[in-house]
Amino acid sequence: MSENEAHLKDVYAAGGDASALSRSYDGWAQAYDADMSGWGYRHPAIIAGMVGRHAPSPQTVILDAGCGTGVLGETLAVLGYTAIDGIDLSEGMLRVAGSKGCYRDLKQQMLGEVLDFATGSYDAIVSSGVMTPGHAPATCLHELARILKPGGHMILTITEQAWADSYGAAVSGLVADGTLSGADESQRYVSLPGAPEAERLPARVHVLRRT
Repeated sequence: MSENEAHLKDVYAAGGDASALSRSYDGWAQAYDADMSGWGYRHPAIIAGMVGRHAPSPQTVILDAGCGTGVLGETLAVLGYTAIDGIDLSEGMLRVAGSKGCYRDLKQQMLGEVLDFATGSYDAIVSSGVMTPGHAPATCLHELARILKPGGHMILTITEQAWADSYGAAVSGLVADGTLSGADESQRYVSLPGAPEAERLPARVHVLRRT
């Protein structure tokens, strides 16, 4: 097994243990961008297209939830977005993201816990590669909805397995109680087509509007 494959295996093997997940990502931070690029990482480009469709103003205030090394933030900055904040549980990933100069602010915070932002802080929330087995719990959607402005959009990658396990039910509940409404959805795709077969997880980008 190559070193990059071992890193990918480790993050899924963490099984939702925040400390183990943080250590795995800290150890992967320096090689992460090259490894993901080599596997044909698709999430950021598809999310960026949805941001352009639903939040086209370059002044849109965006939270990148689970920003990692800032691959998505870089993509959005190239498209002209200038007000992007990021959160991640990994200090190592945040250091790399900070070196890119595309974020207004970066904080170490964990999805699934109470976030240190006021209610209605953001016009849009994006999240790439986080809503997948062994990572952020589906309960994080409630807190993300809290900090999203009315009329704002969540633009999230969710793997089919995570959707079946818990995210589908969580989204349905938030739609049923009037917190969110479905706004858009991509076609099914594989986020890492060049990765080992076990990690070629089919996903969709889901766009949810805060009511």
